Amino acid sequence: MIRTIVVEAAYGAPADRVFEQALDVSEMQNAMQGLAIYEGLPDRKIVEGDKLCVDVTFLNLFKSRNHVMYVERLDRGARVVQSREYNPTIKRWDHTLSVQPVTHGCLWRDTIVLDAGATTWLTAWFCRLVYTRRHRMRDADSIRALIVRGDINKRHYQ
Repeated sequence: MIRTIVVEAAYGAPADRVFEQALDVSEMQNAMQGLAIYEGLPDRKIVEGDKLCVDVTFLNLFKSRNHVMYVERLDRGARVVQSREYNPTIKRWDHTLSVQPVTHGCLWRDTIVLDAGATTWLTAWFCRLVYTRRHRMRDADSIRALIVRGDINKRHYQ
């Protein structure tokens, strides 16, 4: 069953600056230090249309090979990045990253729609852990995280 993971982090810096940092691959690798090693990432900022195939080693224990990250949309004006990701064990990892201004800085929201078959529940739990840790490593002022059953992008509210 599909799960949606939402992680929100507040920062005291301007939204434009934080968003530009989010596009920097080396910044992501720094935030993941000690948890994951990415092999095959470019040494530059991501751009719309990028299709990156990487190997990710978590906790120096297990490796996920051929993880494909396709940057479907990068809108600097709206401060939004959407990627479609997958690998041999994860059918769907749709990630939307948004950084929006708030009264005292900005709010960074990661929304991940995940389908990993029978291991979706465990992968969702690990995903929440990973994204929360990324924001801790970035010294976020506050962090909120949740996992919801289904695809929240498909829900209709009345």
